[in-house]
Amino acid sequence: MPKNIVYFCGQKVFPAVTGGHLHSAGIARALARMGHTVRICSHAGRQEHYLPPRRWLVEEIEPGLSEETYVGLEVGLLQTALRRLGHTRFWQYELIRRGWLPSRLRQRLQAADLVLADFPFTPPPAWVPAGQPWFLVSHNLEHRLMQQGTPRDRAAAARMQAVEAAAPARYRDIFACAEEDQAFFRAHDPQQRLQLPIIRSGVDPKAYQLPAEVRERVRGELGLGPQDRLIVFSGSRSWQNLDVLDDLKAFCRREQAFLEQHHIYLLLLGSMEPQAHREGRMIATGPVPETAPYFAAADAGLNPVTKGSGANVKLFEYLAARLPIISTRFGVRGTALEAGLDYLEYEPEALKPALEQFATARTAAGWRAHAEVVWLRHQRSCDIEALVRDAVSGLAEFQSL
Repeated sequence: MPKNIVYFCGQKVFPAVTGGHLHSAGIARALARMGHTVRICSHAGRQEHYLPPRRWLVEEIEPGLSEETYVGLEVGLLQTALRRLGHTRFWQYELIRRGWLPSRLRQRLQAADLVLADFPFTPPPAWVPAGQPWFLVSHNLEHRLMQQGTPRDRAAAARMQAVEAAAPARYRDIFACAEEDQAFFRAHDPQQRLQLPIIRSGVDPKAYQLPAEVRERVRGELGLGPQDRLIVFSGSRSWQNLDVLDDLKAFCRREQAFLEQHHIYLLLLGSMEPQAHREGRMIATGPVPETAPYFAAADAGLNPVTKGSGANVKLFEYLAARLPIISTRFGVRGTALEAGLDYLEYEPEALKPALEQFATARTAAGWRAHAEVVWLRHQRSCDIEALVRDAVSGLAEFQSL
C-alpha cells in the first residue's frame, strides 16, 4: 500500500524555475514514481498566481503527484511587502511554527502518513499529531548563505544557524544535499540518532535528451552557425548568480575580439536577466518556459559561481545534457567531479585561458564524446530518481504499510 506523503513547501514548486524548485520537484516526482501518493502543499504562490483572486490553486502534475498552493491574498501581500523591504523568510517560519495555517492545509498535514518539510522555513507546527514522522529536505545550509548575503541577511544568520542546529532534534531524519550540510547536522546530533541520507541536486536525465532537430532549431533561432560554440550559464536571479553576472558581462565586452576569433558565444539562460537581449557575443534569454532546449543547443556549460552553500543544480543539468563543464573549483562543490578529468577548472580572473583551452583542445565532436564519458562515470549521482530510492531505502517510514 503506498504512503500518503505531503511535501510541505514555502512557495509553489511547479513550474520549476530555480535550482531549489528543481530539487524539490525531482524528489516529489521520484517518490510518486515509486508508487507513493505525493501531494505538494505550498504555503504561498508567486506573484502571477494571485490573479484572479482565489484561495487555492490545485494542479495535477502527473500520476500520483499533485500540487495545492494557498493563494489567499493575506499571505501574498505579506510575502510581497516583506520581500520588498528586504526581510528574510522568518515571517513564514514564525507563522508556520505557531500553527497559523489555512484549515485546508492543516487538514492535509494532519492526515499525511509522513511529511517532507522543504527548507527549514516550514517547521512542524505545534499541533502536529503525536508520532507523525516529519523529514527535513535540506537544499543547503541557509545560515551559510545568510552569512554571505546582505547586511539584513547577515544579521539574521545567527538565528538561522540556531534553527538549523535544532533540526536534528525536531525531525525524524534529514535529507542532506551534500557532505557540507550532512556534517553540520551530524555535529548537532549528539546521540547519532539520524541516518542523514544524502539526496544530491540531481535531475531527471530523460528530460535533457532531446532530438537533434531541437538543437538545430534553437541554434537557428539564436543565429548560430555550425562553427559557433555556445557556452551556457544557467540560473535564476539568486544572489549567487547575480554576484558574478556583471563580471561576465564586462568580460564579454572586453574580450569581444577574442570571442569572435574562437567563434564563442555566451548564453545567459533563465531569469538572472529579467528580459531577453543581445550584446555582441553575449545572448540573454530572460525567463523561459523550458531550459532543456537551450542545453541541447549548447556546446558547454559554465559555472562561474564562487559563493553559496550546498550544490548547484546547474552542474547536474549540464551533466545530464552531456555538456562539457567549465567551472570554478567552488562551483563543483557537492559533486565528485575531478578537475582535469571531468571538467575544465578556472578561477574568475582566468576565464579567458579556460575558454581558449576549450576552443583549441578538442573538436566539438571530441568534447561531446568526452562529456558522454563523464556522464557515464557520474550518472548515478545525477539521476534524482536513483538518488531518492537510495536515500529512502533504509528508512522504515517509506516502506509499505
